[in-house]
Amino acid sequence: MVSAKALMYGDEKTKLLLNTKGEKRPIIVQIFGSNIEAMKTASKYVEDIADIIDINMGCPAPKVVKNGDGSKLLLDVDLAVNIAKEVVNTVSKPVTVKIRKGWDEKHIVYEELGKRLEEVRSKSNYLTSEEQERNISVVNVI
Repeated sequence: MVSAKALMYGDEKTKLLLNTKGEKRPIIVQIFGSNIEAMKTASKYVEDIADIIDINMGCPAPKVVKNGDGSKLLLDVDLAVNIAKEVVNTVSKPVTVKIRKGWDEKHIVYEELGKRLEEVRSKSNYLTSEEQERNISVVNVI
């Protein structure tokens, strides 16, 4: 998982995370961020490396959500959908999106967000899920 802002600003340590020399294909690169321009730049950057680009909207780590990234996007469905739409329109590779059931039990958004992400026509179209901590489901909209 790499930060879109770090890629946009050319962070060398982040670029090192993308060294896939000797790795078997397919290669999936996961990016995260809440800034649309940074996400577009990052997706374009990793397009030459990845066979599939995965957008992480499910990470609950404090260092990620404090910037409005990861699962914090579940509190702004419109922004989450716009990010996915812009990434899909920027790259030619398949794009997947990882989301959680919701931010918390008071903000359950997976059905609404899942339907809206399907409307983005994100180059693939099936759902898988697995249980994560606190019994919150992670849904990969592929």
